This record gives sequence, C-alpha cells and structure tokens, in this order.
Amino acid sequence: MTDLYLYCFSNESMHGILKVGMTERTPVIRLNEANSSDTWRPPTPYKIEFAKKVLNPKQKETTLHILLSQYTKRINPKREFFRVSTEEVKTLFDLIDGNLWVKDYEEEEYNKSTISKSSIVKCRDMNKCFTNGQRILHTIGINKTWIGIYDSSKNGIMYDTKFYKSLS
Repeated sequence: MTDLYLYCFSNESMHGILKVGMTERTPVIRLNEANSSDTWRPPTPYKIEFAKKVLNPKQKETTLHILLSQYTKRINPKREFFRVSTEEVKTLFDLIDGNLWVKDYEEEEYNKSTISKSSIVKCRDMNKCFTNGQRILHTIGINKTWIGIYDSSKNGIMYDTKFYKSLS
C-alpha cells in the first residue's frame, strides 16, 4: 500500500509560518523534495514538526486547509503556508484518525546520499537489536499501534500481559 501522510513542516527563516500538506511518499522523502526544490525555498532547510499516516489524505488535507484558513492566516490561497503555532496544528492533527509518524532509522539511512536501499541490513534477531527494558513501538497496518517492553531473558516483547517471540 502507498504511504499516505499529512505533514507539518517548519522553517527557522519563516518564524510563525508552517507548511501543512499531504504526500503519498514518506515525510522524509517529501522533506528532501521541499529542501532541494528548484523553485522558491527559504535560506534554511525545512524540518518535520510531525506527520500522521492517514486514510483519505486528500480529503483530510482539504478539511485541514479550510479550518486553518478560517481560524488562522493563510499566506497565499494557492499555497500550503499558514501563520499558526505548531500547537494549534497539532491539536487539529490529534482529531484526525491515523498513526503519528515516527522517524524510521532505515528510512533515514536510505535517504542519506551515501547509502543505497539494497545495502540496508534489517535486524531479525531481537537480542541484537534491543536492550533489556527497551520500549518497542510496533505498528500493524494503518490503525493499530502498540508499545511493548523487550525482555532479554526471554528474548521477546511483553505487551498487555501477552508475550511475543516475534513481530512478524
């Protein structure tokens, strides 16, 4: 399935102005596009404030833009820039179904210019990946996320009184 995200970007050169939009790619890929655009861009790079994986992102983006236009200042009616605080946008994001995006190590490594996707090694051995007591965020599909605790003595993850030897 294609990744579908709403995102909120900020830029230190544009104090108090946020870019709120949607992408069918990951937030990091969209961020890289915004920061390397051949069109107008600010002198400092954008950064991701937060993003959310959602169903029907175009409809949700349209609704977000309508609300932001009514209750804040839209910089240009044809652009995704709003004079608004991150707290206000985060409040709206919290009302939308979906999972908050968490930066993925593999995605970060993949997007570095010095590494190719084929060179990424996925960790399949939990005792080599996690430390005892480490909290593990696990997402299933688009709407179910849980946080478990790694137990090195049993080499598994405890969640809601259940023990998992594998996350596959």
